[in-house]
Amino acid sequence: MQKKILVVDDEEILTATFVKLLETARYDVLVASRGEDAVVMAEEDDFDLIICDIRMPGQDGVKTIQQIRNLCGKKEIPVIFITGYADEVLEKEANRLGPVAYIYKPFDAFKLLDLIKRAISK
Repeated sequence: MQKKILVVDDEEILTATFVKLLETARYDVLVASRGEDAVVMAEEDDFDLIICDIRMPGQDGVKTIQQIRNLCGKKEIPVIFITGYADEVLEKEANRLGPVAYIYKPFDAFKLLDLIKRAISK
């Protein structure tokens, strides 16, 4: 059975890149372009991993993951946070949620796939 990954990011080009990369690596990928949509999706489905942008319009990635874990009771889902901007305050908040990794855009696809493989195999 394929592992299911939720990608949460408002950048369409980046999400298309994620979908292509992850589907090529034989993962089942779903995309949410807003944090609020990701929460609804997590309530309705089970994911093996969430890759979430920190900075998005509306609800940021930290609040999104907090809601998924609190409202959905899904504290065990591994999370990889991604961002294109260094923001110490958000990074500290994100780190309190115990992510598998916190990576910066642009990222190395091979390193990301390795992170994903290790996170899902735990």
